[in-house]
Amino acid sequence: MTIKSFPAFFLILLFLCLIGDLYGTHNRAGEIRLEQIGELRLRATIVTYTKASSVDADRDSLRIDWGDGNNSIVGRINGNGQGEIIGNDIKMNIYIGEHTFPGRGTYTISMMDPNRIAGIRNVNFPNSVIVPFYIESSFTFLNPQFQGFNNSVVLLNPPLDFACVGRRFIHNPNAYDPDGDSLSYELVVPMETNGEPVPRYEFPDQVVPGPDNNISLDPVTGDFVWDSPQLAGEYNIAIRINEFRNGNLINYTIRDMQINVRDNCESEPPEIEAADELCVIAGDTINELVIATDPDRDPRQLVRLSASGGPFEQEFSPARFEILNGFQEHPLEGRFIWETICNHISGQSYTVIYKAEDNTFNTAGLVELRQFRIKVSGPPPQNLRTSGGLNEIELRWDQPYACEETFNNYFNGFTIWRKEGISDLEIDTCGTDPADAGFVPIGFGVTNLDDESYFFNDRTAEKGKVYCYRVTAEFALRTDFGNYPFNRVQSLPSEEVCDQLGRDVPLIVEVSVLETNPQDGSIQISWTKPVVGDLDTLEFPGPYRYQLLRSTGLGNTDFSPVPGADFSSPTFSGANDTTFIDSDIDTENLPYTYTVAFYAGSSIEYGRSVPASSLRLNATGANRVNRLNWEAVVPWNNYSFELYLTSRDGEILELLEVTDNSEYVHQELENESEYCYLVRSEGTYGLSDIRSPLFNFSQVICSVPIDTIPPCPPVLEVENICNALDDSGPIDEGDLVNTLKWSLQDCGEGGDNEDLAGFQIYYASSESESLEFFEEVSGNTFTITHSPESGLIGCYAVRAIDLSGNISPFSNIVCKNNCPVYNLPNAFTPNGDGHNDLFVPFEPYLFVERVEFEVYNRWGQKVFETTNPEINWDGTNFNGQDLSEGTYHYRAKVFFRTTDTIESSRVLTGFIQLIR
Repeated sequence: MTIKSFPAFFLILLFLCLIGDLYGTHNRAGEIRLEQIGELRLRATIVTYTKASSVDADRDSLRIDWGDGNNSIVGRINGNGQGEIIGNDIKMNIYIGEHTFPGRGTYTISMMDPNRIAGIRNVNFPNSVIVPFYIESSFTFLNPQFQGFNNSVVLLNPPLDFACVGRRFIHNPNAYDPDGDSLSYELVVPMETNGEPVPRYEFPDQVVPGPDNNISLDPVTGDFVWDSPQLAGEYNIAIRINEFRNGNLINYTIRDMQINVRDNCESEPPEIEAADELCVIAGDTINELVIATDPDRDPRQLVRLSASGGPFEQEFSPARFEILNGFQEHPLEGRFIWETICNHISGQSYTVIYKAEDNTFNTAGLVELRQFRIKVSGPPPQNLRTSGGLNEIELRWDQPYACEETFNNYFNGFTIWRKEGISDLEIDTCGTDPADAGFVPIGFGVTNLDDESYFFNDRTAEKGKVYCYRVTAEFALRTDFGNYPFNRVQSLPSEEVCDQLGRDVPLIVEVSVLETNPQDGSIQISWTKPVVGDLDTLEFPGPYRYQLLRSTGLGNTDFSPVPGADFSSPTFSGANDTTFIDSDIDTENLPYTYTVAFYAGSSIEYGRSVPASSLRLNATGANRVNRLNWEAVVPWNNYSFELYLTSRDGEILELLEVTDNSEYVHQELENESEYCYLVRSEGTYGLSDIRSPLFNFSQVICSVPIDTIPPCPPVLEVENICNALDDSGPIDEGDLVNTLKWSLQDCGEGGDNEDLAGFQIYYASSESESLEFFEEVSGNTFTITHSPESGLIGCYAVRAIDLSGNISPFSNIVCKNNCPVYNLPNAFTPNGDGHNDLFVPFEPYLFVERVEFEVYNRWGQKVFETTNPEINWDGTNFNGQDLSEGTYHYRAKVFFRTTDTIESSRVLTGFIQLIR
């Protein structure tokens, strides 16, 4: 018998067998890990999970594409080259290869194997077996001197998991980056080759979609949640893990993983009780209890509990998880213990994944995951202190530092931070960056040390300015060659200490408004004497002189002498005139800035104080509110403000607010009534020998609430018959109207919708014309109708107006055109019975100017024509004779008016059945 004599179904069966032999159902999941082992050399580890029973498709080696035009055959190294069977018809295979690249750059390292397993529900179903399995990882060779070494992530959870129909499923790849790079996660489509997604892919929630079938991937934590599967089977998803260093993407790894969904699951996943987050200082010991329970309370149900994550991967002092192995009765308790050391300090949080699994499927079951994030911070340097000299400020702090001894030279010295004036920086064990409080680094990698302590000399400080300092320790990984630091991380900052260069010039401590008046205002200015130990009175003998200088405005340095504010003394001990009231000035409308010039023994100025301004209060009235803000340019730190309601002459009536902000909104006021205010600031230099706190008053300012803010622009919609032609019946002229509907939006402080008076309606006859006002309606009217002269053509906008006459900006502009409609029937019965005797268009037809309508018989002879859109053909020819029953052909060129200037046409053709 020849093969041609086989029945058809035998041929199909033979073909499928051949396909099975050719493709050999095989790959389930996998990923590629990359390690930099030389300046331009990589070690690649390919991990695949395959169908253990697919013996014919087993691979003892794979081809790896290095992305630089080269490829290699790499052998399997686990299980004595045979791989390892891990149960549930799954074999794990590990292949390792090394390669040297031609130069720095970004490369995509990939592997493609001809086949996946059969029957994957969401990959070319039911023929996933013919789809290649492809995985890739991208790697960037960095400049080791400036950017360090690079390694891809290590994925600590295997890419295979079980799920149940109708049960919430969760998976986390548990990515750990040994370089401390930051990570993000995203779902991508699995690929069959470079740049090509697998065919006919559906994300799991697209298989039997519905409200109870949803997936999500947390881009920060990596939790993939499927809530919940609706159909049993095997599914594949791909997760891309991105690595960033200094904000730049340097690597990514694509994991192709498989989820085996089973049905008839009667149990619920286990539950885990554990902490979510913990922040510690290196040297602390973490001891955390973890409890796994079975919510079904079924005594036959067993639970096993495990933990994995970065803390277990540490070279020095790794974490441990104390737990009974295997499935156990519940509740099951485990204990996470980690004795942290200085090498664990990291800018990123460590992630521990607790995994609780029941024995629903005997050797496996339903899973619950719980993340435990741990931030290990460096201890702050201790006992920071300063000493201000004439030309430098010396900083000292304790030695030894708690983390100065580390493995692999992880400690990288100290960073010195400085800012002008004190800060409000609060130390958080989870991480505190001095830059967030305005500090800037002025010293890097500092390791200066003497018999007493660590030290640093700030030689860039300027006279008269008060500086506050903090110190952090720096830690960094180092390249295997060159010992270059990278991925630097700062410890917690020290306590804050403030100081200044030797105070051999005055220091202003008060600029307070005493009287608010446009002509007779006054401000009190006070300053300190130079410090006797900082001013060398032998080198600079008397006489000594203070000269108070003033400028108009905040921070203006165009100074001129204040009349009467010039004080001299032959001796330093007698130079005690350090307070002056600057009178007869306009404090109502102007702020002022002051400095004190100091002279010692000559007419040449020795030095000046740092300028300091008066506290300026501003007020703006709005609808039933006054908006207040204030500012001052001063060398001390104002940390608190008291806002008072006063009379016009400054008598305090009420304390309105105590705040550390510089603005306030006084609400629920009466329009057209006057309200007056002043502010008192409270501040400090943070210096032990300068009085604290420092109090200073602003001028009195009065403001009248008045509604000057217009309403928000309305949101306009316009509807007409064109929006519902399918639902409309016959229409007449009364139906050709535009219905305007609008609503109010909340535009925040940019608009005020209270006290609404009405709306102004604007219209233009075309898009090329300007909008013109044509109607005003009341404030409780939100819809009108309008009939344009040309059908429905026109543009509209609406403005809101309030009781004070404020008018909003225009709403969105909505333009409407005519909607051409003209449809013809395919039969009529001109038999004189009064029903369907005329061939006419269907109703409604809209905006038809004219037609060129022609009817032809079966021999192509014209038998009727008209330009009347109604047509009204009664079934007769040009001579008025009745035409015979039969099929006739028509051609109609229809001319429409769509806008006021545009005419369009459409050709309709068809057949008419004339029935007598």
